[in-house]
Amino acid sequence: MKLYLIVLLCLFFNYAFSQNSGSLSGTVVDQDNKPLEKATVSILMQQDSAVLSYSLSNGKGEFNFVKLPANKKLILYISHINSNNHHQDIVLAVEEKKQLDTIKLGGKLLDEVVISVAPPVRMNKDTLEYNTDFFKTRPNANAEELLKQLPGLQINMDGTIYYQGKEVSQVKVNGKDFFATDLRIATRNLDASLIKTVQVYRDKGESKKIVEDEEKLPITINLKFKKDFLKASFGKLYGSAGTRDRYEAGGLFNTFRDTLQVSFIGFGNNINRESFDYNELNQHGGLGRSENYGFNDFGGRNYNGKANDIAAGFNLNNDWGKKSKLNIMYMLKYKKE
Repeated sequence: MKLYLIVLLCLFFNYAFSQNSGSLSGTVVDQDNKPLEKATVSILMQQDSAVLSYSLSNGKGEFNFVKLPANKKLILYISHINSNNHHQDIVLAVEEKKQLDTIKLGGKLLDEVVISVAPPVRMNKDTLEYNTDFFKTRPNANAEELLKQLPGLQINMDGTIYYQGKEVSQVKVNGKDFFATDLRIATRNLDASLIKTVQVYRDKGESKKIVEDEEKLPITINLKFKKDFLKASFGKLYGSAGTRDRYEAGGLFNTFRDTLQVSFIGFGNNINRESFDYNELNQHGGLGRSENYGFNDFGGRNYNGKANDIAAGFNLNNDWGKKSKLNIMYMLKYKKE
């Protein structure tokens, strides 16, 4: 009986939702009346300018949206890198299938100066850009919570990110590598309110060769921050004690200032245990940024039996221009058998 009621309720809510939604379609052309491919078409709520959905026009300049809320004031926002932006107010009736007249975008003049608000979503050549002003997050939200608001991105419980069904392989900050290859270090430790633009693109790396199948390229997310950012700090601590004066303790602290990245590492134990393993040093200690891979020494591996091992050090990286990088690693150790 309970199962029967649940099925009826699901059908009722599905029916009610379908009865209170509409669809919208149209065609975008340029100033010469030629179809505009990859024009970014966004649907916003007029009340708070929050983005409901977005789409890219196809080769014929066509776009189509379904299951849009009925009897709500919406904004249709269309942008293209080679044309002026277009926006208009839309209100859909219940179950309305609205077909718009052909929308013509005017071209941009080379000497034209236009001051306008950046569109919520746009294609900039081969890069998809989200303007974060249109995506609301709670105070003190991290970057991961912001990414969850962006249409087209899927964020799983374990922090992995998918775009168009493919896993995102890297997250950069202002076009540069962050602390580690683990993208969760960036998405879960950076403040969402300081991010200006989120860019998604298929990464060709340093190569300028033409790629036949760009679908096979890795996907990268670049977080462009406002000018007042470029600083963050995070880390981890642990400690425990036992009988016969046994103990262990350790900590990692990372600080990020523009292109200067510094990791401080300290540990001590007398139970013959490695304080930090390869993954912790690579992901949380920033050693993945350096060219020196003496991870075992930095982690406190002891090959000589139980001893009182204490050590502290740092790992510093700083980018100088596009191709030069400074890396300094130092560790001071104390061991008493």
